[in-house]
Amino acid sequence: MKRSLWPVVPVVMAVGLPMAVQAAPEFYGRINVSLDHVGDYPDNKLSGSLNDIQAGDNPLGDGWFLESNASRLGVRGSEPLDVAGLSVIYQLEVGYDADGDNDTFNTRNSFVGLDTPYGKVFAGRYDSLVKIAEGRVDQFNNTAADLENQFYGQRRNSNTLNWESPAFGALTLRAQVGPGEDDEVGDPPNNDRKTSLTDTYGLSATWVSDSLYGALAYEHSYLEIDVPNPAAPPASLAVAGDLDLVRAALGVKLGSWDLGAMVEQLRLDPDLSGASRSDGTSYLVSAGYRMTPRLTLKAQAVRFDSDDLGLENTTATGGADYALGRNTKVYGLVSLSDAKISYPGGLNDDQDGTLASVGMEHKF
Repeated sequence: MKRSLWPVVPVVMAVGLPMAVQAAPEFYGRINVSLDHVGDYPDNKLSGSLNDIQAGDNPLGDGWFLESNASRLGVRGSEPLDVAGLSVIYQLEVGYDADGDNDTFNTRNSFVGLDTPYGKVFAGRYDSLVKIAEGRVDQFNNTAADLENQFYGQRRNSNTLNWESPAFGALTLRAQVGPGEDDEVGDPPNNDRKTSLTDTYGLSATWVSDSLYGALAYEHSYLEIDVPNPAAPPASLAVAGDLDLVRAALGVKLGSWDLGAMVEQLRLDPDLSGASRSDGTSYLVSAGYRMTPRLTLKAQAVRFDSDDLGLENTTATGGADYALGRNTKVYGLVSLSDAKISYPGGLNDDQDGTLASVGMEHKF
């Protein structure tokens, strides 16, 4: 159950003039911790390691891990303003490292803006529109088998300006831009600076009804890309480059079944004479079956395929959630993987992997 950070208390000034009563912000959070065992399994999240892959690093891991899976704390709210038709909207959210491995807090979706008759406009750090398009088709979201192991678009962008349209029936449109703030990308002499208001930009359309979910999203960004160094292979060279992502997602509810599918196309284009463009495609199909009000069975298959990057990675996962209460669940999963790696001038490997995970999540 959500709790207010403090109660709303009517206040009257000593002179007898009423003050406007402000809506209480909502304090919320989630703690998700799991015990994982991986054996030659892709535990190096693709969304944060594509440059490592291009540099020839092995994305497979082994061992036991106690992991905090997207645990978070946040405050959010909305309240009408004195100008008719306007409300302020705000959110401050941080990721919390419940297992203590890394920095305790990191910035998640945090923004301030206005809700207007023409939609919501807000600024801050926010999920990319490609990431938002995921919806709920990932049956193993926030676990060790999260789709981010094979989908690059699971990104949260800094310095963003956002617009979300009013709902046109079941349809919602979104737009996002982000300036690079003069950040340097690439190593000299191939370095450049991001100076445009739209170094990152994206558009999406989402359809949400009781039984059908559909989304289509596109994002372009200008960023640092690691490419093989032609002068000293297999060493890498950091250069500026363009990243383009397109994602389509579909989810269907059929009685006790939740079925989903998603595909994403990525293109990396280094801004360096003679450097090759890289393309890759990610696929997902998923199913969830509510066997009882407490027990949900799940299955999912995910694949990333890129000849240009020298990586082919497929996982098949099965598991179950058991609700202990309205906001508390335990879960378990087993996942099998098949990774084929053939980095130019570097690592060549073909490994079958395994993942076993048990965890607990509590929301408040």
